[in-house]
Amino acid sequence: DPALRKNMVSALILLRNRDIISSTSLLSLFFTLFRCHDKNLREMLYSHIVNDIRNANTKHKNNKLNKTLQNFMYTMITSAEGAADNSSENAIAAKKSLDVCIELYKKNVWHDAKTVNVVVGACFSPVTKIMVTALQFFLGADDEEESSDEDEDAIPDIRRMQQVKTFTKKTRAKNRALDKAIATVKRKERNKTKAENFNFSAIHLVNDPQGFVEKLFSRLNKASERFEVRLMIMKLIARLIGIHKLIFLNFYTYLIRYLQPHQRDVTQVLALTAQASHELVPPDTLEPVLMAIANNFVTENMSSEVMSAGMNGIREICSRCPLAMTETLLQDLTEYKGHRDKGIMMASRSLIGLFREINPELLKKKDRGKGATMSLKDFKPIQYGEARAAETIDGLELLANDKPAEDDDEAAWEGWEVESDDSDGEGDWVDVQHSDDDTGGIEVAMDSDDEEEKPVEEEENKEPKENIALTKILTPQDFARLNELKMMNKAEQLTGKRKQDTTEASEEIVDESSILGPRKKKKQDYEERIESIMAGREGRQKFGSSKGKADRGSTTNREKARNKAFMMVVHKRSVKQKSKMSLREKQKQLRTHINHQKKKGH
Repeated sequence: DPALRKNMVSALILLRNRDIISSTSLLSLFFTLFRCHDKNLREMLYSHIVNDIRNANTKHKNNKLNKTLQNFMYTMITSAEGAADNSSENAIAAKKSLDVCIELYKKNVWHDAKTVNVVVGACFSPVTKIMVTALQFFLGADDEEESSDEDEDAIPDIRRMQQVKTFTKKTRAKNRALDKAIATVKRKERNKTKAENFNFSAIHLVNDPQGFVEKLFSRLNKASERFEVRLMIMKLIARLIGIHKLIFLNFYTYLIRYLQPHQRDVTQVLALTAQASHELVPPDTLEPVLMAIANNFVTENMSSEVMSAGMNGIREICSRCPLAMTETLLQDLTEYKGHRDKGIMMASRSLIGLFREINPELLKKKDRGKGATMSLKDFKPIQYGEARAAETIDGLELLANDKPAEDDDEAAWEGWEVESDDSDGEGDWVDVQHSDDDTGGIEVAMDSDDEEEKPVEEEENKEPKENIALTKILTPQDFARLNELKMMNKAEQLTGKRKQDTTEASEEIVDESSILGPRKKKKQDYEERIESIMAGREGRQKFGSSKGKADRGSTTNREKARNKAFMMVVHKRSVKQKSKMSLREKQKQLRTHINHQKKKGH
């Protein structure tokens, strides 16, 4: 009986809340009860398991409980390997166990490598629903973490609540709400002062990324799943290769078959191809991929959207692996810089701008630009496998261009222990007096010294601002300001106020919008125009005149005049003229009235 079963589970939850039953034995039972074909019961079990594990790890990590439950959960997920379909008992229990594992990871309760690798095992489940859930966890975990962080950052307005309390009726509920809001603000302030807890992406916590990619690719080659699932597997493989810098050459050969303009979701395929590219991939492997994109997309018989998407895809790949581009192909693509279509023109010019930074030797002389031509003498292209060490701190030019605030040094080092560098060998300064005759008859021209000092100062001012780290010790206040400037710079790039650096390639995720590029709004056809017109008329009164309708607001002026008393209109000019009308004029007026009545159908 479902009602009896639900009441028994409620009684067990009540005993657990009063700490009469141990958590390990009860949760193991609840995981096995996931096999019941009762959706309401499974939802109750799911919510209790998540809340109980979360409460057990509130004050400190309960490693013993976590390890036991993670092992049990892994056995539950692997028990679905022999399941025939999604509706079997083992498949249902495995799916709910995986949901618990993912939910606890999102809530930062089980935010460790073991939880992630439990989900890794679910990616090879024969049950499609379990596999898709695990793939979505790896592909969408970062976005969900950001959205959850935004929700948690909402701070109540204490001042507003105090005003409401002052000028409205005092109740216990309002006092409790105010106290709760004050406690929330205090808790957030305490969390700000805590040491920063780095939440690594789930993909970074995979134990064996190379083996994971090989197993996923073997699953992909079976081709038994529908295209949406295969596309998700390809995305995960590309993201693993790009983040961990893996070498898996068979994947690029496999992708060439999907690089066709008529392919479904081809922009996502182009994006994941760029995602799977990095500087350690041999250029000979990526060169056929670039040639396939150029031959299939960048041809004159294709539409402008297809051509711009292909060129943007080539640019994203070359920004991660510049050695894959050949001189002949690049010079062919740069010929489109004067194309009449704006999307194609901007895609070609973005390629030129990219190679002006990374390798201007491949460009034609007229496309290199003044800056790249001047620096070509000292330019040395990076070779395969070569890694160049950073010469300066990232974003230091932003701090150098920022107007320096003349703050006190003590304020800049506030909260930091600074040791004094006193030496026993140094004493106080001794003033040495000089007489006027100490020059030995040599005349000293002070003006000439000033003139010599001016060019020196100008040369110092001409030094690059990036060398600020060599001239001063950066304080914690400088590093805090540097982080603010980086965030402001990124915000300006997103809003389009600042030009984005073309050499800066996102190592994490390649966005599909970077492949599509700027697109002109397509002209609507007749059906789309009619649909937009009808959508605009929804919730509005019926179009047309309301003349002669019974539900109008008031009468017309003509109707009002007809109902007026005769003594009110007897002195009007129109009334007086009627009495002076001749017989001929009355006949004309009557004939006009008869014609109007005939037209109306009377």
